[in-house]
Amino acid sequence: YYALFAFDATWALIKSLEELYSLQTNNSSSFLSFDESSFCFDFRFHQYDLLLSILARTNFLGVSGPVQFGKNATDRINGSYYSLKNVQSSVNGLNFVLVLEYSGSGHWRVPVTKSYIIWPGNSVTPSVDRATLQGVNLRIGVLAITPFTIVQNVTNDNGQITRQYIGYMPDLIQLLTYQIGFNATIILIPSNQTYAEIIQLVNKGIYDMIVADVTVTALRRQLVGFSNPIFDNSLSLVVKKTSYKSIDLLAFLRPFSRKLWVLALATCIYAGILMCFIERADNEDLQNRPIISQLTLSIWYCFGNIVGYGVEFNASTAAGRFLTAGLYILSLILVASYTANLASDLTIAKSQFIISGIDDIKNGKVPIHR
Repeated sequence: YYALFAFDATWALIKSLEELYSLQTNNSSSFLSFDESSFCFDFRFHQYDLLLSILARTNFLGVSGPVQFGKNATDRINGSYYSLKNVQSSVNGLNFVLVLEYSGSGHWRVPVTKSYIIWPGNSVTPSVDRATLQGVNLRIGVLAITPFTIVQNVTNDNGQITRQYIGYMPDLIQLLTYQIGFNATIILIPSNQTYAEIIQLVNKGIYDMIVADVTVTALRRQLVGFSNPIFDNSLSLVVKKTSYKSIDLLAFLRPFSRKLWVLALATCIYAGILMCFIERADNEDLQNRPIISQLTLSIWYCFGNIVGYGVEFNASTAAGRFLTAGLYILSLILVASYTANLASDLTIAKSQFIISGIDDIKNGKVPIHR
């Protein structure tokens, strides 16, 4: 078939040159002029632009099919041809046998001379990429553990007693047999077998697999293979959450300890006494007042600067301003610490759980009547 494409390519060039010759006015041989050069890539045809445009318009029925080109592609329109060959062995060695072909129709088709695809293993059936269990008989061991596997003795109409398995594991095995297609023979594992011994039985081939609540460990993985966990057997404690909480009217005092509150109050009173003695002679707001009024107003001045509220008068002396600056720094530290501790206490109170583990129940943290 390569000769068919070569013939159509040659014929397309002949038809294009014929049309190019007919376009010449004098029908002379000048249309075949070239730029001669000793180097092959510099040897150019003068009318190559016109020849390419004629080739792009070529449209005829060739021996390999329709020959036509598109505007934005160099391949033929409906002219692509691919062959799929199968490597097959014979007495003479390996042969490449044509089994499918593609000729631009959009679909693979069987050639005129039909040949079957030989898959690995000298089979005409397509192979799969994994081992399948369809139709395979499997011995599956189960443990009589409620609610995973419950063993019941059922008496039929003839009076015969048969063993019946119900529960999560038998239902899972039934689902697997339906979806995968293997034949399951369920075998009840004796109750005196430990989990380590059961793993050994699978390793020795006594059971093909076991479906039970087996813990995955590194040592067991060296002996057998485990599937992904299909059941979470973790235990949880469910306790009713108390919606009522007693209201503590003094909760706003919790961010600071009792000693710190006493120290802050003492600092405020002491700073007020100092401010009274420093400012009483020079500050007009403190003059012409009784000593008790001066002391009270000075303490109020210190309290207002500590909490960031501000007061009605300002310090007039250098010593008073220096004391005020110290009160501003103390205010910055106390207010920032109080705000952070109060926000932390409120957050913990909202997210605090009744119990944190089994030890809280053992220690009697949860009342019996709950």
